[in-house]
Amino acid sequence: MLRARLAEYFKFLRSLFVTTWRLLFGMWRLTRFPQPAITIFGSARTQADSPFSKTARELAKMLAGHGFSIITGGGPGIMEAANEGAIDCLRECRLDDEQCRYRLVSAGIGLVRLNKEKSNEYVQENIVMAHFFARKWLLVRYSVGFVVFPGGFGTLDELFEIVTLVQCNRMAKVPIILMNKDFWHPLEQWIESHIFPNGLIGAEDRKIISIVDTAEEAFNILRLYCSHKEESITYDPEGKS
Repeated sequence: MLRARLAEYFKFLRSLFVTTWRLLFGMWRLTRFPQPAITIFGSARTQADSPFSKTARELAKMLAGHGFSIITGGGPGIMEAANEGAIDCLRECRLDDEQCRYRLVSAGIGLVRLNKEKSNEYVQENIVMAHFFARKWLLVRYSVGFVVFPGGFGTLDELFEIVTLVQCNRMAKVPIILMNKDFWHPLEQWIESHIFPNGLIGAEDRKIISIVDTAEEAFNILRLYCSHKEESITYDPEGKS
C-alpha cells in the first residue's frame, strides 16, 4: 500500500515539474511580445472563407497595426484567421517599405495531442502546453482584453472562465467582447431572463460582457480601454494604478 502511494506521489511530482517548466518557458517566450496583448478565442472548425474568419482577420490586422500583440490557441479556424490578420499587418508594412513598429505580433499557445501539436502557419511563437489549465492560464496571463468569436464547448469554457475571474475579482475588469450579435443573443437573453431574475448574478455582473457586430466596434472598445489604462498609469499621483 505504501509503495503504491509513493509511486503515485512521485508520478504526480514528475507531472508537476514538467508542467511548471512548460509554464516558465511559455512565460519567457510570451514576454518577448510587445504589450498590450489581446487574446482571440473562437472555433477551430470555422472555415477560412466564413464571415467570422474574415472579421477575425480584419480585427487582428487593425490591432497589430496599432501596436497590439495577438495571442490565440494556435490552431485552425478563428485562431488561424486571427494570426493571419496579425501577420498581414507585418507583410503590408514591409511591402510599403515602412519601418514596422514590432517584429513579433502573432503568438499561439497549443496543447499536446490537440491539432496534432502543429500550430497554424501564421504563428511566430508556438508554445505547447501539456494541460488545458496551463494553456488557459497563459492565454489569460499577458492579455488586457479578450475577443470571443462563435465557437463550441471549448470556446464557451474559455469565455466563462474569464468571466468568472473578473466576477470574483481575480482579474481586473478588462474588456470581454463577444463577436456577432445574432450568435450570442440567445445567451444574452438567457442571462437576462433566467440567471439575473433568479438572483444568481448581480446587476454589475451583467456589464462584464460586451456584444458587438463589427471589427471596428471591438477595436474601438479595446483601444479606448488601453488609452484610459495608460493615462491612469502615467498620471496617477499616488502611483497606485
